[in-house]
Amino acid sequence: MTAGVPAELAARLSALTPEQLDLLRARLREQAPRAQARLTPGQERLWRAHHTAAGRPVDVVCQAVRLTGTPVDLDLLADRVQGFVRAHDALRTTFREHDGVVRPVVHEDLPPRLVRTRCPAGPEQAHALAREMAYEPFDLAEGPLLRVALAEGAAPEEAWLLVVVHNLVFDAWSFELLLDELARDPAVPAPATRPFGRFALDQAESAAGPQGRAAARFWADELADAPPPPATDRPRGQAPPGAGGRVDFTLPGAVARGIAEAARGSAATAYAGWAAVAWATLAESGGRPDVLLGTFTANRDGPDAQQTVGYLLNVLPLRLRDPGDGTWAARIRAAHTASKRGLRHASYPGELITAEHRLPGLHPLFDVAFVFDGPAGTRTAHGAVVSTYDVDKGVARYGLTIAVHPAPEGVSGWIEYDTGLYDRSTVARLAERFTALAAQASGAAGRAPREADR
Repeated sequence: MTAGVPAELAARLSALTPEQLDLLRARLREQAPRAQARLTPGQERLWRAHHTAAGRPVDVVCQAVRLTGTPVDLDLLADRVQGFVRAHDALRTTFREHDGVVRPVVHEDLPPRLVRTRCPAGPEQAHALAREMAYEPFDLAEGPLLRVALAEGAAPEEAWLLVVVHNLVFDAWSFELLLDELARDPAVPAPATRPFGRFALDQAESAAGPQGRAAARFWADELADAPPPPATDRPRGQAPPGAGGRVDFTLPGAVARGIAEAARGSAATAYAGWAAVAWATLAESGGRPDVLLGTFTANRDGPDAQQTVGYLLNVLPLRLRDPGDGTWAARIRAAHTASKRGLRHASYPGELITAEHRLPGLHPLFDVAFVFDGPAGTRTAHGAVVSTYDVDKGVARYGLTIAVHPAPEGVSGWIEYDTGLYDRSTVARLAERFTALAAQASGAAGRAPREADR
């Protein structure tokens, strides 16, 4: 800590105890400028993807929020959106490139693009407008990177909030914080916020320290001799990545309850239960038990980070390789053990993980991702019922993404695929097999997956 400082100051620093040095470092961190000096590893990946995906909104959040049951004051919502931007530095950030180096620039004032409109034709019209907003190119150097449309619906008791924002400054947790702010009782003060710049500095310090070095070793070991990615209908690296399609699927509520029960019986989570189904599907399709998935963590274990808006999301490998005796119970336990094993190192940026083999495309480590969203409670805002929709933009972040959304009334989900790599018929067969194995797993924890069910 004394390198490059005057001799007198160096002597005073050298006289401090380790505890005093830790206190000094903490105080200096708190007094550091809020602005980031550089991109986080996650933002660097997003920057590259933005310039690789041929203008497609691959890393753009596109959400449609429907408010029903009572008239909603759209002026109040507009004020809340603008206040939310003023409170969070990430949403006032743009990105400038100079001599090959990209730097974030935090502005004192950078209002969102906020428009008022009407969507009398219902969800189709609202979703189409959101897609249109997402496909309009983002100027990362000038901003703003948040676009919001507030729309009257087909009746006075219906309104729409369309949120389109670049992932460089926003993630799924940030969207939940925005919804919380829109629904906040005016008599309740807004929660204290923490600048994204503070998170970026803390992340860089942790990754460079002993904890980061231990995590780097763990992840390198985890990816040693990793399996190849799934076979595709067309060679990788020939078509520009990012063009996508989706194959939707549904399952009855009994399947969601059955898998949750099977997971509890194996002392595991519902996430592990559904990850086991994805594992079985891909292992069967690829003809090998060793499967590598990308999975997502909110990266907000610290209490301070829970009120931070920005791209904190971490994308990490989930290596699934030993299904034990092959029964569903054993496979679920193995999936739970594998996911739990990585939790100790879940804050280490996935972009810093080294691996022997790198893949073409938008992510270098893996080409199949797994998304699990647990059942969400009913959300209201000023008396209106809030329903959210992840709008299909016709893009693909990975070769394949299996997304599962279980709820008491049933399971909805989709497999998103890169149309440059896969035919729709291939993915449709994969979705059929996934749903068949999910139904089987929900009632047969003690039995192995049956090929005869095809």
